[in-house]
Amino acid sequence: MDKSKVELTPEQSIKALEKELADTKMKADFFEAVVNVLETDYGVSVVKKRKRKSSRKK
Repeated sequence: MDKSKVELTPEQSIKALEKELADTKMKADFFEAVVNVLETDYGVSVVKKRKRKSSRKK
C-alpha cells in the first residue's frame, strides 16, 4: 500500500509528525557536529557567505 493514499487518524498523523521532527532534529545535530569538526580540526569554513549588496544607485 502507498502511505500517501492511506487516511491517518489525527493521533497517527501527530505520531508520524513527531517521529519526522525527531529524525530532522537528529540530522540537524549530526550536520552541526560535522561542520564543527571541519572548522576546528581542518580549518574549513562551510558556512555560505552572503552576497554583499552594491551601494551604487542605478
